[in-house]
Amino acid sequence: MSQLGGGAGNPVSVGLYRFEGTGKEGNESLAWSVILKVLQSPANVGMVNMGEGENQAHWNYWKRELLVYQSGLLEMLPDGMASPRCFGAVEQPGNTAWLWLEDITDSFAGAWSLARYALTARHLGRLNGMFGTLRPLPTNPWVGANLTQQWGGAFQPYWQALPWEHHRILERYHRANSFQRLLQEYERFQTRLNLLPRTICHGDTYPTNFMSRKLADGREQTVALDWALVNIGPIGDDLGQLVFGAQTNLKEVRREDITQALFDSYIQGLQDSGCYIEPKLVRFGFTASAALRIGLFQIYLLSEEIKRDSEPAREVVEHSITPNCFEVAMADEAYELLESV
Repeated sequence: MSQLGGGAGNPVSVGLYRFEGTGKEGNESLAWSVILKVLQSPANVGMVNMGEGENQAHWNYWKRELLVYQSGLLEMLPDGMASPRCFGAVEQPGNTAWLWLEDITDSFAGAWSLARYALTARHLGRLNGMFGTLRPLPTNPWVGANLTQQWGGAFQPYWQALPWEHHRILERYHRANSFQRLLQEYERFQTRLNLLPRTICHGDTYPTNFMSRKLADGREQTVALDWALVNIGPIGDDLGQLVFGAQTNLKEVRREDITQALFDSYIQGLQDSGCYIEPKLVRFGFTASAALRIGLFQIYLLSEEIKRDSEPAREVVEHSITPNCFEVAMADEAYELLESV
């Protein structure tokens, strides 16, 4: 048994463990492996307001992934997308749960091209489009209710208390930037997002939560991991974290080209599922949600960094700041679209 990860970040995840060995089928020896994912209530580590209670709609409700696998919801994924097979999903004593999952190996060893990221965007579009057209939205109480909106409330104390003139903040943000303005007008944007078509969202679409598996016919299948943040949200919400991750990983490709390639592929995926929504509406859902999801988490990280910062205050020359960090670029575009959606 070896530990693969976990034990840091979200307190719901205790860890991932690989069990492996060999077995016999007739006279043939076969290697096998399986992943154990251990979940827990955040109350086990003394945390509150982090999904440890009985509010199943909480964005971080600790039993959600267990219930997702038990429900059969993942048996309805669209062509091109799959989840790891689940061999057992069992709640354990002590506010813990075990998921025994298929061990997946990425066919590109994690080194994805722009085309492979775009294919995943298309598969996400199929997922979001399918639940926006062909299938009714699930009514299970454990399906989260608009994760991005919940994050806005949960992270509000961080951005309201943020020292925007601190040198570490000014290294990322120009003064009076559009993302800061968006936060100040958060309710205005959330009202518009709530008017968009609703769909089932994976909720945690950083590239680390996807693996590519080559099928027998040569096609690449997107295997989506970590379904703990499944929620019903606005169309386009699922795309932002994937675009941010692709931009982070593909340093040699222009960010604008990555954004456009993944957005076009996402629209194609929606249409694959028979979901024909005006692209401008999808673009607003993508950009506004992306600015909030990525930006709020960056603010949280910066807040924690400032708490630990022993470096003396220093002046930052603003023209040295990298222009258009991701959330500012997304907020710029969201403002351009706001009055027309």
